[in-house]
Amino acid sequence: MNAEQLTQYLKNLRSGSGAYQSKALTLDSSGLNFAPEAIQRPCEAVTVKLARYWVDIKKTRDATQFGPASYEFRYTPIGVSSHKAGPKDGRVPDTAPPAGSVCRGTVSVVYVGDDIPSQALPYSLELIDTTAPYPIKVDGDGVLSAIYVAPGSVESC
Repeated sequence: MNAEQLTQYLKNLRSGSGAYQSKALTLDSSGLNFAPEAIQRPCEAVTVKLARYWVDIKKTRDATQFGPASYEFRYTPIGVSSHKAGPKDGRVPDTAPPAGSVCRGTVSVVYVGDDIPSQALPYSLELIDTTAPYPIKVDGDGVLSAIYVAPGSVESC
């Protein structure tokens, strides 16, 4: 399979969990998880790439009575690695997202094919009061799943 065919296959591969429209290949707080339905399971392991980025956050405007604070995001690549997922269910070792710190979060993206261009990364991330990863949308032809880990605090950024 070429990268485009593999992307479509993995995007359409449903989870065996029974949850409505859940994907078989996802990223969460423990890393890459592969759990496809038994009837669509691949015959051999598939290779995917995992790109990780630091997200440095800088406050550009304080909150006022007329609106919330605004922030600027700058991405710095941490690295890209290749991992094999499947054909059996389970977690892929060494794929957990890095923890954020004060004024610095992380983004992890699983994809196949060409590397993710920096303009495909989101520049309007939600700053929430938890460091639990949550799914985000990353534009790109081969993107399968992406998560954002918010920084511990942005008050002093």
